[in-house]
Amino acid sequence: MLADLLPEVSDAELEQFRQIMLTQYGLDFSGYAPASLKRRLGSVMKKYGLPTLALLNHRLLTQPEYIKYFINEITVSTTELFRDPPAWVALRLQALSFFSSLAEIRIWHVGASTGEEVLSMAILLQESNLYERAQIYATDIDEVSLEKAQSARYPIRLKRLYKQNFHQVFPTIPFEKYVQEEGNELVFDKTLLKNVRFLKHNIVTEAPFEEFEIILCRNLLIYFTPALQDLVVTKLVESLVTGGILMIGTKESLFWCTAAKRLAAINDVERIYRKRR
Repeated sequence: MLADLLPEVSDAELEQFRQIMLTQYGLDFSGYAPASLKRRLGSVMKKYGLPTLALLNHRLLTQPEYIKYFINEITVSTTELFRDPPAWVALRLQALSFFSSLAEIRIWHVGASTGEEVLSMAILLQESNLYERAQIYATDIDEVSLEKAQSARYPIRLKRLYKQNFHQVFPTIPFEKYVQEEGNELVFDKTLLKNVRFLKHNIVTEAPFEEFEIILCRNLLIYFTPALQDLVVTKLVESLVTGGILMIGTKESLFWCTAAKRLAAINDVERIYRKRR
């Protein structure tokens, strides 16, 4: 197995890493699940031929320009267009109608990564005749991923998967309505991003935004300890208007979260919740 081939990370080295990230860069990794964090660090160490985390820690201390690219490597950027299609169908059919009479719909993508989720939402809004009313915030701690998101360009090898996902949500609409091929890339219609603001933001350590109708925080909580999950979900719920929608990943749970009592399930299978009035 790949994990067996990764360099080992001791608890002492991990604690030193956490202290460096906090004191040097203001990034708090104390709430990240240790096993997951060790695997990610091991992958970075293997890539750079560093047999111990102490050597990676030294690089972080002595080469501050490296941090931008390190964050891109250490964070998990697994995403895709309309990931978990049934969840997007449920959001479209069971939740968007709550906001059809509003003049403005504010949406926050937490952990926006390389932007496929943002494009999914933009297409969903466009097909629901709601896009022109939307103000979308896409945030992440990873600047490299945010730069990719703003380009709306992806490898052509992803076409088959993205097209399959798209047609599960919109069976009768041609994929090419929003996507074109240019060389070895899929290029999305840039007008889908005209109402999107991409911002570097750390949901763990920074204050949340306020007054959103819809917040998506999908497949991020699974990398946190239960205590940090509780903290983050509390921030998200406080950022929702009454009646606002929170959507998390289909493999995630609000079990640990005290703020869950302020939410009512719209679709518990697809992890879509509404803030109680």
